[in-house]
Amino acid sequence: MNNMETFNHHKSFDLHAVHTATSQQIRTIPNKVYDKEVTKEGQNVMTFALSKKERLDKLTVLAFTHKHFYLGDLGKLVVEKHELAEKLQNTRANAALGIEELFYLATCNRVEFVMNTPSGFTTTQAQELLETFYTSFSPTQISNLLQFAKIYRGKEAVRHIFQVSCSMDSMVIGEREISRQLRQAYEDSRELGATGDFLRLLMKQAVRTSKEVYTETRIAAKPISVASLAVRKLIDYNLAADAGIVLIGAGETNTLVAKYLKKAGYNNFTIYNRTLEKAQILANYLGGVALPLNALKKHDRQVSVVISCTSSNEPLVTEEVWSQFHIESSFPAVVIDLAVPNDVAVAVRERADIEYISIETLKHEVEKNLEFREAELGKAAELIEKCIEDFAEMNRIRSVELALSNFPTQVKDIKKKAFDEVFAKDLSNVDAQTRELIEKMMGYMEKKCISVPIVLAKQILLDNSPQEGETYMAVEKPRQTGKVA
Repeated sequence: MNNMETFNHHKSFDLHAVHTATSQQIRTIPNKVYDKEVTKEGQNVMTFALSKKERLDKLTVLAFTHKHFYLGDLGKLVVEKHELAEKLQNTRANAALGIEELFYLATCNRVEFVMNTPSGFTTTQAQELLETFYTSFSPTQISNLLQFAKIYRGKEAVRHIFQVSCSMDSMVIGEREISRQLRQAYEDSRELGATGDFLRLLMKQAVRTSKEVYTETRIAAKPISVASLAVRKLIDYNLAADAGIVLIGAGETNTLVAKYLKKAGYNNFTIYNRTLEKAQILANYLGGVALPLNALKKHDRQVSVVISCTSSNEPLVTEEVWSQFHIESSFPAVVIDLAVPNDVAVAVRERADIEYISIETLKHEVEKNLEFREAELGKAAELIEKCIEDFAEMNRIRSVELALSNFPTQVKDIKKKAFDEVFAKDLSNVDAQTRELIEKMMGYMEKKCISVPIVLAKQILLDNSPQEGETYMAVEKPRQTGKVA
């Protein structure tokens, strides 16, 4: 998340402070994915207990986000990538946690644990997880940390992940970077062997959801970063790619502006900064020239654009400085002032030969654009609810696939036992032609015994829309299905 102009008014988290708030209580969630019963040999009966909540209750998310933390405090919860493998392994190996799958997400405004917990997840287990993952934290620190945790479970957890994937839960609504960060976090944990089938399906649907939300709504339309908006304004002037651009300051905001400018195709940069080393790093990236800030009064290159963002208490672009600039054309120069207080002196701002764009003007437009994006949230929420239902259906179908995964092998084993043991003596007395016919008949029966329940199970899922708690019994009878309440 790259918007440095977004303000955060949430409570600060102090690892060493003592808080007395009561931790939220999380109920234990039963996990009943499906019931599968294969009766005695000779019978082909499969029973499935299908539920609208099927498998979704396995999902738990333990989240620490910008909604409850200062961003600097969240940084204390971030672990380096080289430490992740051991921490994930220790966490999954802790039997008391009951975690079958896990991935860890850390960005500049959130740290989250996304888990497959078939036996439910309590606050006691949340504390155990944090103690296992953050071994250097004291018991008091862990206890304090829990006061600011949010635990999502089941359908609520699915909704949360989908909202995160399309930036509805971000500090800056509509910023697409979180989608990439979420996918990368999952891939990192998958490569370490910490995830499995359930979280794979979750991420597949999360990616699909974010694409659908960004396509079907305008949640990402209209820039709400001051840096990106400033560059958009500049592009509107249709300047040549080699127009002279002076960047005053090499901090985070101007670095972000510079990246946008380079992406837009501009290539003629001069960077001034109090610390020359920082200016040189940015100049190397842009292919420009780095100079110390005190050399600004002697600027001898052509100028079309000046973009300034420093922490100076006094204006840097004074009349004296401006008089030294060689403006490239008869068109007004563009001056973008992103500093608070302003870097450009009042006398320069009022000149007739410049187009002045202030941070105040840009912030006002940012607020309007943010309101526009927020108006799209309702439509995005509707799409997410549909995607949750699609995910539940996907999991019901997957449950049947898993339930039937060993069924073909079981049928083949029964046929083999019939030939090799049960009817071996009888078969030894028949001629070759009869044995060949029997084998063909048994092969035909084997295929039918495998295909009938699989087709029937999928028909039940796709056509009949089972209600919560309904049980279906599939018995092999020609052109007949049974439904048992």
